Amino acid sequence: MPRSSASGGRPEFEGDHFMNDIIAEDVNSQSGQPPLGDRNKPEEEKKRRGAIWLWILAVLLFLAALVAGAILYAEQATRKVEATPAPQPLEAAPKPVAEKRAPREKVENAYFFRIDGKDAEGRAASFDYIIVTSDYTWVKGSTTEVVSNDTVIPEDEAADRIITPKVRESFASALDVIAVGLASREGDRAAEEERALARAQTVAGWISKVTDASIPLWTLTLGQYDRGACKAQQDADSSYERPVLLASVRARGDGVNLTEAFSDAISGHDNLPSRNCYSQFELVKIR
Repeated sequence: MPRSSASGGRPEFEGDHFMNDIIAEDVNSQSGQPPLGDRNKPEEEKKRRGAIWLWILAVLLFLAALVAGAILYAEQATRKVEATPAPQPLEAAPKPVAEKRAPREKVENAYFFRIDGKDAEGRAASFDYIIVTSDYTWVKGSTTEVVSNDTVIPEDEAADRIITPKVRESFASALDVIAVGLASREGDRAAEEERALARAQTVAGWISKVTDASIPLWTLTLGQYDRGACKAQQDADSSYERPVLLASVRARGDGVNLTEAFSDAISGHDNLPSRNCYSQFELVKIR
């Protein structure tokens, strides 16, 4: 059926539209151009592929960021471990040196202390440290006189009365015999040290009278007794201030330094004055 044209020209028929489509199709085919719908497909495919690549790139960037973050964290943790000092082992508190009690034996008028010591090289020696009881002490200020029960012993009797028979027996089997000199804490130090040396020489004279000349004889000068630096447990039977002292060597290693070994031997006992109780410790061989 014919329809009126909008422009007021000839009336349009339905067949006109059909013909127009055929003509447009023919024109497109002759020009080699795809239909309009087909021309848009490559562009859409291109956009789709671009979106896929952008998504892949975003994933890769995300994974790279994760890896970089993990590496950075590991490096920081390693540096922290390296910077942290290793815990130091706890040092045990030093234990106080326990003092031991020197074996003591009463022999007539004297106490024998059996003591052992070593020199700086570890060579050992054994001693008898002999302290005459407090019944016998030096007269204050004297280097030759000894008092017993408030009576001064005559010099010609001193050797026999002080060095009794059993003390002499111990000397007979000794490797060395030592005459010890000590002065009290009162007075000038230099003067008291001279007094101690003179007393050691007096005791050496007594020993010479009652021992064999083949036994080596030494003098040991202890100088001035310092009771303030000493923790010795002095009792009523002995005196450590103006005592009559003797010593002998029961055994000794080859090449032992007797001064060092004897100093070590008298130290560390709760019933003997240690080396620190004396201002000197000089051992000299005189025979």
